[in-house]
Amino acid sequence: MKAKARIFPASRRCSMCPETTQIAEPNPNAGITLVLWPDGTWCWGDDFREEDWGFMSDDYEVIDMGDMPRVERLAREDAQLCADVLEELR
Repeated sequence: MKAKARIFPASRRCSMCPETTQIAEPNPNAGITLVLWPDGTWCWGDDFREEDWGFMSDDYEVIDMGDMPRVERLAREDAQLCADVLEELR
C-alpha cells in the first residue's frame, strides 16, 4: 500500500528547514539578453526586432546574461563569440 503524501498549507513552515539567506550578490548582467543564431551571428536583445532580422533563420536562441550555467556553456562552445560579447560589455 502506498503512503499518501501530506500536503501542508502554505502558511505552515517546515521546522526542519533553516532560514535561508542570499549568499551572493545578484548577477549585474541579469536581464541583459543576447540573441544568438546557430551560425554565430548575434545581437543584443534590445536591438532585436524580427522584421529587421527577417533574412536570418528563425531558430535563434535568446540568452539571459544572468543565466550563468547557460553563459558558461556558451563560453565553452564558442570562445570567440564570448570575447566579442565581453568587448561590447566593456
